[in-house]
Amino acid sequence: MNPSKQHAKLLKLQTKAESCLSREEAKKIIKKANKANAKLAS
Repeated sequence: MNPSKQHAKLLKLQTKAESCLSREEAKKIIKKANKANAKLAS
């Protein structure tokens, strides 16, 4: 996958995480961020 696209996705997730209020939403964001990090690491 395109590394710059994954970095952009992580930045979007970070902004969502800062404004997140519910635990469930936070779990979803963490799961997506972990997935993006895994794609960058491989």
